[in-house]
Amino acid sequence: MSRLLIIGAGGHGVVVADAAAESGLWNEILFLDDDASADAVLDFPVAGTVGQLSALVDENSSIIVAIGDNRKRLSLSKSVAGDGHHLATVIHPKGWISPSATISSGTVVCAGAMVNARASLGPACILNTGATVDHDCAIEEGVHISPGANLAGNVIVGECAWIGIGSAVREGVEIGHDVIVGAGSAVVADVSAGHTVGGVPAKMLATQ
Repeated sequence: MSRLLIIGAGGHGVVVADAAAESGLWNEILFLDDDASADAVLDFPVAGTVGQLSALVDENSSIIVAIGDNRKRLSLSKSVAGDGHHLATVIHPKGWISPSATISSGTVVCAGAMVNARASLGPACILNTGATVDHDCAIEEGVHISPGANLAGNVIVGECAWIGIGSAVREGVEIGHDVIVGAGSAVVADVSAGHTVGGVPAKMLATQ
């Protein structure tokens, strides 16, 4: 029996469980969460805490980290992989992936999302509901592209950047690591690492 262990039983975990169940790739879906206030989420059992992972995983198990915080999700995904466990890739059957695109382990592609030709998504990314990544984009590890965000062709998004809901990024733009793009923004020029931008067109709002 194939088993998917989802680390994180919050809102994003619910979305991941839904996508995993719809995909039909796993016979059993379990949550792990350090908050033991619920016995089940969406009728899927909360089997224990993250610290109990080793007791629940076997050769038929895959693991995915469903934590919204980009840095925490990436760090825990690397830790899980470093311990020799298999990181799953979860793709909702109503998402569309070009045959020439590359989706790395630990990444989730939600319903209605699209990844076009020769685009790549690194490990532990979230391509959320209805988001689009066009041709030849390079999305580095730990990135979250929020619902309804649209990236034109040849966009580069650095590690752990967050592209806000309903935002748009013009073709050829490079977004640095740990950038935050505010909801509904239009990014028409490169954004340096660590900056927060927003507006139409997007302007710098803050820096780390």
